[in-house]
Amino acid sequence: MFEVSGTVPTNATWNEDIYFTQDGAPFDISEMDWKLTLRNPDNASADVTLSTDAGTLSIEVDGDGHDRILRIRVPAGALNSYQGDYVMDLASKDPADKVMLWAHGVVSLRPNPVVF
Repeated sequence: MFEVSGTVPTNATWNEDIYFTQDGAPFDISEMDWKLTLRNPDNASADVTLSTDAGTLSIEVDGDGHDRILRIRVPAGALNSYQGDYVMDLASKDPADKVMLWAHGVVSLRPNPVVF
């Protein structure tokens, strides 16, 4: 499991690629369903869910043809109603329904840039 931290701008497009590698080699993530959740620390359920099913997360091929990139794509303004510190979890589910937590931590959602 990896630790997550940082700031996500709520009124800018969130584009981020996460590359998966195991023992120095590309790690194939193509058969997994993915979810990235954000929740207020006071809540037990997610306020925001990004997923491969919803299209806000996608699995992409790297330059060598390996399905190892998890791409986050959230349009500008989609997170405008959220501000403050949120607990983020990134998890996958494989074809055998095994759920794996890959990353956990606290991120700040902020209205940046303030003016465009």
